[in-house]
Amino acid sequence: MNRRELLTTAAAGVAVITLGRRFAAAKDYYPTQVDETLFAGINRVKDPANETGLEKVHSPVITAPEKVKAGEAFDVEVAVGKTPHPMGPDHWIEYVQLNIGNQPAGTLVLRSHGYMAPKGRFSVKLGEDLKGKKISLVVQSRCNLHGIWQESATVEVA
Repeated sequence: MNRRELLTTAAAGVAVITLGRRFAAAKDYYPTQVDETLFAGINRVKDPANETGLEKVHSPVITAPEKVKAGEAFDVEVAVGKTPHPMGPDHWIEYVQLNIGNQPAGTLVLRSHGYMAPKGRFSVKLGEDLKGKKISLVVQSRCNLHGIWQESATVEVA
C-alpha cells in the first residue's frame, strides 16, 4: 500500500466513524421515531370513509365556497387535521401552502413552540380570465415527523 492509498483509506475511516457517532447522537437528541416511508412522497387520505388516526390529524381540511365571482376576493380557510395537529417541541407542522392549481398562492410558516394552531385564512381573488372554469385549490402541509400531506377542493368561477 502506498502513501496515497493509506491516507485515502484513513480519511474514509474517520468519516465513517464521525458519521456513525452523529447518527447515534441524533437518536439521543431526537428520541421520537420517524416513519421514513411518509417522506417518500405526498401523503393523502386513502379512504375518506375510514380515515386512520394519522390521517385525521395530518390531512389538511379546506373550507371554501363552491362558487365564486371572478374578480372578487373570497376566503379559503385551512386547518391541519380534523382533530387539531399538536404543536410542540417534538412534533409540529412546519408550513401550510395554498396553491391555485400548480401555482403557489400563499404560505403560512409555523414554528414548533406551540403558540399557534396549525390553521390559517387566505384571501384569494381569481381573475376574469378564469370565468366559467373550475379551479383546484390544493393545500399541502408538512409535519416534521410525518412528511407532506395534501388535500384539494374545487371552486367554480362565475
